[in-house]
Amino acid sequence: MSDQPYRRPQADPEEIIKAARRRARAASSRRRSLVGDAETPVFDGNLAVQPAPVETPAEAPPAPAPAAPQRETVVLPRTRPTERTAAKPAPDPVEVPRPAFVGGIVALVVAGIVGLLVLNTVINEDAYHLQDLRTQSGELDQTEQALADELTNLNSPNNLEAAASELGMVKPEKVTYLYLPGGQTVEMPWSGK
Repeated sequence: MSDQPYRRPQADPEEIIKAARRRARAASSRRRSLVGDAETPVFDGNLAVQPAPVETPAEAPPAPAPAAPQRETVVLPRTRPTERTAAKPAPDPVEVPRPAFVGGIVALVVAGIVGLLVLNTVINEDAYHLQDLRTQSGELDQTEQALADELTNLNSPNNLEAAASELGMVKPEKVTYLYLPGGQTVEMPWSGK
């Protein structure tokens, strides 16, 4: 092992600038070939800059530099059409008979209006039915209240006494009380209560 720390190889700025110029030339030639102005063929290859090797001290054996992968250079042939093809005229537009088109549109509008009217009628019919049910519910509530008032009136002590006298009942003169468990009876005069 060497005592010297490992140093990263530094790239040469001039090599970087040259590589950038090569890339720009290749891109512009590609653009020109696509447009049709280029006179030179387009080369596609490895344009990356490899860093310059750093000198290693004499004590350490030089490490073999890894081989950079190389791309195969391909020359793209430039083709130009020998004859210009004549532009074909646009096909004639297809004509739709006017009465059929207008009739279809009118039928569609009429169908939409009829559909809206039917929908509106159904909604209004349900609203009328709901109003009838609410009216009927209010009438039933009033009838229930009237029957409850009549029942309360009939259960009053004065009405019970009048109904008993109509049926022939009379007030007793004496009231007999039975006391349990001995079975004793006690008679008392009726106090009217």
